[in-house]
Amino acid sequence: MPDRPHPGAMVWAITCTGGSAMSRRIKAIVITAVLTVTFLGMLREHQNTLLAPIQRWLQQPGLAEQEKATALRPLIACLNAVDSRWRHAYSHYLKRGRPVDPTLKARFPEDFEPMVSVREGLDYPSVHAAYGCRLNTAQKDNLQKSAPELLPLQNRFEAMLTAANEAAGSFDFFSPKPLYSVSPADKAERDALFIPLVNDYLDASDQLRRALDTQDQALRQVQLEQLKTRDQLKYAHILTYMLEARTLMLKLDERVREQRFSANDLSGATLALQQAWDDGSQYLQAHPATSNADYPETIWNYVRLPGKHYLDAVNTLRDDWAAKAPPQQLSDDYERIGRRYDQLIEVYNDRVNPLF
Repeated sequence: MPDRPHPGAMVWAITCTGGSAMSRRIKAIVITAVLTVTFLGMLREHQNTLLAPIQRWLQQPGLAEQEKATALRPLIACLNAVDSRWRHAYSHYLKRGRPVDPTLKARFPEDFEPMVSVREGLDYPSVHAAYGCRLNTAQKDNLQKSAPELLPLQNRFEAMLTAANEAAGSFDFFSPKPLYSVSPADKAERDALFIPLVNDYLDASDQLRRALDTQDQALRQVQLEQLKTRDQLKYAHILTYMLEARTLMLKLDERVREQRFSANDLSGATLALQQAWDDGSQYLQAHPATSNADYPETIWNYVRLPGKHYLDAVNTLRDDWAAKAPPQQLSDDYERIGRRYDQLIEVYNDRVNPLF
């Protein structure tokens, strides 16, 4: 179908005023918090078989992986707690005054439940949140030592975020709903100054995220191998599944960003993710928990439902594409995939964060 409009083109056209499709992803790298920190420090008392070998590993002198994980931690915290929420607020700002698709509630009723708006209000950023992305001298020294190529990207990101944040603080940007009316002419004048600042910030954020992901690759492999060699295969299966979920989302984002999304990206997109889930499920069923303190089962059970929703969202886009659905519906489907991914990562991080 070479002449058929595709979701990449649709999403690109809809979001081009606010940055690339990747800029619309709210938590595309939030999983890094777990990948670079949690599985390096999984030290709960009930995991005695894991405690000793990890302690010996972490106490090895000059362990580059541990030093890098420590250096990346403040960047990860910034992207998770500040950058992702700022992006979400900007997405809401761009939609102000736009007509709402009347079919959305019928197609995605779960997005209109009462608690959704409550959670949104609690997660909305404030003008002061950006201070959480300012590294102190010691943190910058650690970054210079372990990942020097990230330091200029972090410095640029910090400067661009500060500029956009200061501009946003001059009006009601940090409110989920407009606090006062503004004429179209005044809004256009405001946006002419504000949106270029945000685009610079989003570009800096995208560059930092991609570079941070590159740094994370080696750490992930170390963690997986360490879990496997210590016979912590339940955790290894969980980590493998989450990596596949993340790989799928990044692949789709990349195709959309480059405006070369095609049916081939959907035909086999879910196979690796489904296989990782099936392998993990079979292993956990074959090795049931021996007590209520068996934490891998807890994590697995919590990610089960959001994981299903994520996979269902990808399949929905695949089916709507095959049915030649309207362009706006395909764009909505793609946005839904990203939202379901965000929810999966958020639930996963909530379960794993107590481990470090």
